[in-house]
Amino acid sequence: MARDGREARYRGDPASANPHPEGSEAHAVWRRAWETPEGEGAERESPERRTSQTPLSS
Repeated sequence: MARDGREARYRGDPASANPHPEGSEAHAVWRRAWETPEGEGAERESPERRTSQTPLSS
């Protein structure tokens, strides 16, 4: 399910393309994978997050 969600994101499919019934665990797993295609660990370690949390020096 997670793999399908990531692949959908890479193809450019919208989140509404989730094939699982809303409210189901499968729907939640697919959606989470679509929202963070590189995985939650990658999201925590992404350069964008580190940059946004680190003040810029002048």
